[in-house]
Amino acid sequence: MRPGRRTAAITAVAALGVAGSALLAVGVAPDGRSAAATGSLDPVAAAPAGEPAQPTLPPEGTVLPTPSSDVHVAVPALSLDLPVLPLTPSGGVINPPLLTAAYWIDSYGDPVGDAAQADNTVYIAAHATGTGEYGFDALVDAEADDEGLRAGDVVEVSTPEGTVDYTVERTQRYDKDELAGAADIWAAVPGRLVLITCFQRAGQASTENLVVVAHA
Repeated sequence: MRPGRRTAAITAVAALGVAGSALLAVGVAPDGRSAAATGSLDPVAAAPAGEPAQPTLPPEGTVLPTPSSDVHVAVPALSLDLPVLPLTPSGGVINPPLLTAAYWIDSYGDPVGDAAQADNTVYIAAHATGTGEYGFDALVDAEADDEGLRAGDVVEVSTPEGTVDYTVERTQRYDKDELAGAADIWAAVPGRLVLITCFQRAGQASTENLVVVAHA
């Protein structure tokens, strides 16, 4: 196991939602208390003090650039394929900077080319906007008020060393002040993948997180 690799449970999670754009921040509160926030109708989500503002939806018709990465997360059943970039917590907060990419939490498990190499849970977070166009939008079936993924679906995480297929075990929605206390989600489980986004419906503030748990 790498020196400094974190294996303890995360103690707190914050997630901010904005109407038309679910803006996700995953953070660790230094005193162990929940840092969760409810959805906001402000046009720009308030980022934690000292942190960059989170991205907002662009004007209609604007095409956002997609970053390049040799790591991807794909869900064939949903025609989802996103580049995945590392994101190191800054000031204890995970604040994805783009709507067009997903991010693995660099201080926990890294994407691997073979499940046998895993030393922790791989956490991948991305925004959802309720528009069907960005990030993990495909994970949310807003019209059906349901999740887009089902148990048994496959999530592929590819790296230059190979691709690991993770089979979805379950999906679960948490109120944003509840996810921090979900000890099973934050446990160090090698060979497990956890996807995190906001459960976002277009034009509404997000008050829930959607979590997908999958195993290699």
